[in-house]
Amino acid sequence: MKRRASPLLLLAAGLLPHTGCDSKTETVTRGREAGKEVVIQPLSTLEATKQSLKQSDDKSKADLAEIDKKLK
Repeated sequence: MKRRASPLLLLAAGLLPHTGCDSKTETVTRGREAGKEVVIQPLSTLEATKQSLKQSDDKSKADLAEIDKKLK
């Protein structure tokens, strides 16, 4: 019985590192993507806020210009 167990044990031991490496690589990849998202999200929010403020400022300037025309 020991003769049969040895090849199976070696086969199992040979396959375990492969599944472990794939799992580790996948975990690292997901971690990096999550890290990127954490860094990029505030920057994206900042850019969206800048654009919104610019549009609001442009609209306010246009409204003021229109009021000035009506007053003259």
